[in-house]
Amino acid sequence: MKAFKAVQGVPLLLICTVLILGCGSEASGEEPGGQSETEGTSTSSLSIDGFQIIWSVRESNLEITASAPTTGWIAVGFEPTAAMKDADIVIGYVEGGEVFLRDDWGDNYTSHKADIDLGGTDDVTAVSGYEESGFTGITFSIPLSSGDEYDHILEEGGTYTIILAYGANDADDFEGYHEWAETLEIELR
Repeated sequence: MKAFKAVQGVPLLLICTVLILGCGSEASGEEPGGQSETEGTSTSSLSIDGFQIIWSVRESNLEITASAPTTGWIAVGFEPTAAMKDADIVIGYVEGGEVFLRDDWGDNYTSHKADIDLGGTDDVTAVSGYEESGFTGITFSIPLSSGDEYDHILEEGGTYTIILAYGANDADDFEGYHEWAETLEIELR
């Protein structure tokens, strides 16, 4: 388990980003995603039922900022074959100002284990995180191709099925059942 200190000032920036990007149609509970270009880097976003995800490809890494209306864990999973099975999952929470992240693999339809417990490697890097006003937000980075058999190879321009999920308030762990989950597709730009 890795622990990282939250970066001061990030919560306000992330909250502002969520508020700005969250302005859209709420009729279906899903808000339109956006895309912007900054200094040659394309950033995309999506908001659904209060879960905000912002992603961009930076060199050979995928950087993701995820936030959700919970004071428990949040997770993003890539390319499940069915439910959680075979999904490359990053799950994390913030407790006492520290970010705790784990690189997991969906070992069954309704369960996941840490890559290192399966013989793989932990390839997720925490950038920052916060927990405030009923929201948890974490920014992390993963390699597009880690070489670990428990991580999917991702390519810029590819379309991928992702799982977004979060746990109940105060569920600061890696094992709790989800309070909310959704599966959808995104394009990595």
